[in-house]
Amino acid sequence: MSALVDGAIGRAGLAPVLAARRAGTMNAEHVELLRRADLLVLGALADRVRADEVGDEVRIFTAPPPGDDGACVIPPEGRELQGLDLLRAVAMARLTGPLGVRVRVDWSRCGLEIAQVALGFGANELVGRIASKRGLPLAEGELLGVGKKSRMELAELVKRRELEGFVRRAGRTPAFAPEAG
Repeated sequence: MSALVDGAIGRAGLAPVLAARRAGTMNAEHVELLRRADLLVLGALADRVRADEVGDEVRIFTAPPPGDDGACVIPPEGRELQGLDLLRAVAMARLTGPLGVRVRVDWSRCGLEIAQVALGFGANELVGRIASKRGLPLAEGELLGVGKKSRMELAELVKRRELEGFVRRAGRTPAFAPEAG
């Protein structure tokens, strides 16, 4: 991380929170500091913790993983979070969850663009259904026109490359999770 980010974390009074997180001694006072923190500093801190604990790899699930696999899913089932509230929830999940917690964002519920931004707020997994622009499931063998001369390619591969690009543009390394069988 840059000196600029370190300085912002320090000026916001969150350096002790980072130290407590690393030592595994977070307490209610630290959590209260996080709740009152500016969203951008909170995101920078969460991204710092994500880099320390789980690295730059982003696992991408194109089908829901079976059952409860221990990941913290944002937005939680039954709750609708959007925009800044979703980003704050991602950062708080990263900072107050167990060390190395997997923070997963469901792009089919919040949108791919906000899911990409959530990667900078501590998320390290994305989940969602690969679908057409109208939100319909892709048919097996469906083709899409690609490029200026609209050569046809398998829609599933085009969408996977698009997801990889979203993750790479966020400065992270994409890794598709194996499909549940």
